[in-house]
Amino acid sequence: MVRDLLRLLCCGTLTLSGLVGCQQEGSPQSPAEMPRALAAPPAEAIPAKTTATEPPTKTADDILGEEALSPVALNGPSELLVRPDDRRPQHDEASLAQAGIHLFESKRLKLFTDVPAAEAEPLPQLVDQLYDELEQYFGPLPPDRQGSSFQMTGYLVNDLELFRSQGLLPEEFTFDHGVQRRNEFWVRDQDLDYYRRHLVLHEATHCFMNYMPDVDAPLWYMEGMAEYFATHRIGESGAQFRVMPTSARDFAGFGRMGIIRRDVATKLTPPIPSIASLEPAVFKTADPYAWSWALCAFLDGTPRYRNQFQKLGQATRGGKFEQEFRNSFPDEDRELATGWQLFLIHARYGYDFEHAAIDFQPGEPLSLSRPEASISISAQRGWQSSRVLLEAGKTYEISATGRFTLKAATGDTRAWESDPQGISFRYVDGLPMGTLVGCLRTETGPAGGSDDAMLQTIRIGNQRTFQAPVTGTFYLRLNDDWNSFFDNSGEVQVTLREVRSVGPVESDTQPGN
Repeated sequence: MVRDLLRLLCCGTLTLSGLVGCQQEGSPQSPAEMPRALAAPPAEAIPAKTTATEPPTKTADDILGEEALSPVALNGPSELLVRPDDRRPQHDEASLAQAGIHLFESKRLKLFTDVPAAEAEPLPQLVDQLYDELEQYFGPLPPDRQGSSFQMTGYLVNDLELFRSQGLLPEEFTFDHGVQRRNEFWVRDQDLDYYRRHLVLHEATHCFMNYMPDVDAPLWYMEGMAEYFATHRIGESGAQFRVMPTSARDFAGFGRMGIIRRDVATKLTPPIPSIASLEPAVFKTADPYAWSWALCAFLDGTPRYRNQFQKLGQATRGGKFEQEFRNSFPDEDRELATGWQLFLIHARYGYDFEHAAIDFQPGEPLSLSRPEASISISAQRGWQSSRVLLEAGKTYEISATGRFTLKAATGDTRAWESDPQGISFRYVDGLPMGTLVGCLRTETGPAGGSDDAMLQTIRIGNQRTFQAPVTGTFYLRLNDDWNSFFDNSGEVQVTLREVRSVGPVESDTQPGN
């Protein structure tokens, strides 16, 4: 019963009659105790969500219901487990249709709704496509005793009282967005087409992930993954899920990117351990949902971490998740902390994980036997290691040659040719688009801390002589928006050498990269 209640509560604003939000042993932290980035109100008009942690007293019916949900071994304990019995209520479809509630059905979803058919009819097929994606990612659910296909029942609600009067909405709760219980979910209708679909997909993901007993993965993961799978686009070839939103217009109502950008601007970005330790009680505003989504998107989208993160989908039962997560993403991992911090700073609509990913490669210092180094820097990637360690206080000369092409904006059909000095008709982060820039990655520092040195950009252009402010591996890239690397082409050749006797040199850097 406790598990089912938490599933019911985790997705929407929910009020249970007679329910008191008492804190039990290991009680969740209050909003006042959480990082400010997570306690602050949302930047966009996204209604808050709430959770509760104290269930009502169990009844005999509850206990019998839990027994019906328990997995059963076929032909002995060593055989394959079956999934819990389907306990969805059956409805008089003809009577509901007369009342104005119509059924739209597919293999995976029976959807009862009072919204217009044009808005509701495509949703079951969309959920079918999502289900295939969930199976591919997490693996299929076990079969049931009858060998039937898994199906959910959803209620897309415009008129709450109409659904109550027809017995489709339990009297004891209300909600603002969505709520899920076993393989049923309820979603309030939305004015925005994208967000209506998003909420249906979010709750359908919960039905899949929560249906088997003993799910004990933390709420940040369960909610983050539901948000992540629900973030979708529909094209000519069908729907795509787990996508990065491309614009506020195309993903109207989502709003998570606005929360991230707001908190980055006010320097309230939480480290990964803070998000991974979120308690259920803090999921009362859009903020923890936004950060949970961002962490799931980052770990799944970054090639370096993708395989480790996807394996966690097999560890959501049996008390394994927390340890598996700590083993895969330890708090002391400096590269992980730095990659996360850089992602947050650059996160924007259409962020390109594949091309922005950093391949951390430590450098070696120049020497008499190796007085200079040559590096090719691709226009299609973010920070790229030179594999040269610059030493604090020493002076270096960097020169670059070559030409490459850039697109001024995503979808622009024009290709602008540039050299490492950049194109001054358009600026990105305060510098001409295409300018060669660098930064330093310190190879030592506090465990688990992000490397702030990588936040200081050094403008290079065609040529630059400067004094290294710290000792660290030198990274380079061509200046462009972090959602636009993929449609660039070409590279530049960079030569780096130590200058042992020079006049005045430039040593300025600028924040932001």
